[in-house]
Amino acid sequence: MGRVIAAAATILVASAALAQEPTGYAPGENPFQAEYAFGLGRPIQLRVEVLGVRFDAVTLSALDEVKPGAKVKCETLFTGTNAGDKKATLTMVLLLEDADGHNLERLTLDSFKVKAGKPYEERQKTQVSGDALAATAKVYVFVRVDT
Repeated sequence: MGRVIAAAATILVASAALAQEPTGYAPGENPFQAEYAFGLGRPIQLRVEVLGVRFDAVTLSALDEVKPGAKVKCETLFTGTNAGDKKATLTMVLLLEDADGHNLERLTLDSFKVKAGKPYEERQKTQVSGDALAATAKVYVFVRVDT
């Protein structure tokens, strides 16, 4: 009886560990486009793969205090892995939107290259209107992959 209980416990622990592993990547079209809920400084989990490039998350963080009527220095962090066998160039645009889906501001980041078979972490600084940051409830993410 003790062995049965031990075996059942082992199975439950293994099942719980597997349930906590991150899910796979959904296949995405090139260019990838999707809308997500937004929170300043909180990562947006993308979990999509386009042409062998995996997009994990994008985070927009304020580096200065968010003040109405002023430009705010921000940093965008974009993470993932190029699981493909060719280097790729990524181009990303973020459209900040209010709760009703109205466009507040467009952030076009500089294109950047990701090496084949390697993870990437791209940080870019930008300036965003404090009014837009305060009103943003959703973000529309657009990423194009060129190989």
